[in-house]
Amino acid sequence: MAGETERIVVSDDGLSLPVIEVLTGRGAIFGKSGSGKSNTASVVVEELLEMGFPMLIVDIEGEYATLTERYEVVHIGDGDGYDHPLFEVDPGQIVDFCLDQHRPVIIDISEVLEIERAERVITDTLQLLFSREKHENKPFLVLVEEVHEFLPQQGGLGDLGEMLIRIAKRGRKRGLGLLGMSQRPASVDKNFITQCDWLVFHRLTWENDTRVVKTILGKEYAEDVKDLATGSAYLLADWEETVREVRFRAKKTADAGNTPSLSTSERRDLTATGEADGSTGGAALESQEEATAPVVEEGSEDPALDTEIAEPEAAASGSDSVDPIEADPPPVLDESATEEDTKTAITEPQTASNPNQADSTPERIGSTDPATRDESDSDPTPDDPAVETLWELGQFVTFVLARAIGSLTYGVRVAYARLMGHSKPADRLGVLSVEDPASRSRPSRFALRIFGVLVLIIGLLIVFALFGL
Repeated sequence: MAGETERIVVSDDGLSLPVIEVLTGRGAIFGKSGSGKSNTASVVVEELLEMGFPMLIVDIEGEYATLTERYEVVHIGDGDGYDHPLFEVDPGQIVDFCLDQHRPVIIDISEVLEIERAERVITDTLQLLFSREKHENKPFLVLVEEVHEFLPQQGGLGDLGEMLIRIAKRGRKRGLGLLGMSQRPASVDKNFITQCDWLVFHRLTWENDTRVVKTILGKEYAEDVKDLATGSAYLLADWEETVREVRFRAKKTADAGNTPSLSTSERRDLTATGEADGSTGGAALESQEEATAPVVEEGSEDPALDTEIAEPEAAASGSDSVDPIEADPPPVLDESATEEDTKTAITEPQTASNPNQADSTPERIGSTDPATRDESDSDPTPDDPAVETLWELGQFVTFVLARAIGSLTYGVRVAYARLMGHSKPADRLGVLSVEDPASRSRPSRFALRIFGVLVLIIGLLIVFALFGL
């Protein structure tokens, strides 16, 4: 069929990728931040959208929002500016957008605070998409940013991770492809990497990451991958005879993932320090006033400007119009004064030159007069040894309780995993719907014993509670 030979061009020198392999295969794009990884993924996405193929994008950082400026994309997220709210849209409606209306969908979780709830929505959507594709059998691609967040090499897989592995292993027969992206290939589950039909390696410098390149491509490429230019990458694909170095073209849409530049930041003069009279940033304020002062052409008359110029001249001439309070210098403390006198001199308010105003001046809170001191000053300070001891004891008790609760929780997870026939604990205690019931192993005797003991303990607690009442 002619359609099966369609290709997308991803570089200026004409390198192309087979569309059917990208849509239905398993791919991965790796590269450290700033190496061109996101640009490469965007080029692939743009080429597929130009040809009219929809897809589902799980966007972690909001880097694909600019696609809406050029293409008819359904943008779903939590916040303002989205086509549909993430936690109100039904997963079935998302799948309808993809398969029935043939529209690309972006699930943007860059502003989501409830990550676990968002993962539940994505998992349900992918599970329904996986089920629908068995009957639809339409080539369709799922792109997942920062795939190591859901497919970690260590720590076990959650529901979403299990669903992604299921698509990687069984999605091709249904026409469902998967493209994952990550900055750290060493942090990605090897069960996913080994299922990939095509791999792209941009610049990587960490030893653990280059070790993955060495295992897949060889020692020579593991050394050269450290020096790749931005946008350049090594491509390993089932349809290519050898490893190819590719320089991907720049994407057509705007880049929403650029690091903010210094030109957009607001600045002010932070070097000005207070003068001897206690003023702060006087020189900076003067320079700012000069910069913002209105420019008056020569020969023009500005009454306001004449008034401003006349006032400083009057102050400089020492006329009687100057306020005597402002003219007085700050008080100078005697070096021979005691510490108590110094504190009193600092905290007491400066009275005006008019003696009649002395009684009306409120007393400062910081006064050291014993008669006006608050009773709360007698409370122990944080430096009190007794308070420090209690603080350390509280920290220790909190640490012990946290460890105990963590150990108990892990024990329950292990028991539950053994009961359900899994080889390692599940991240959640909910039903793992991503597995086929037929593929689960039968519960072991150990798991049944644990389950029976838990049921017995709960029953005894209920009996004691009833008789206790």
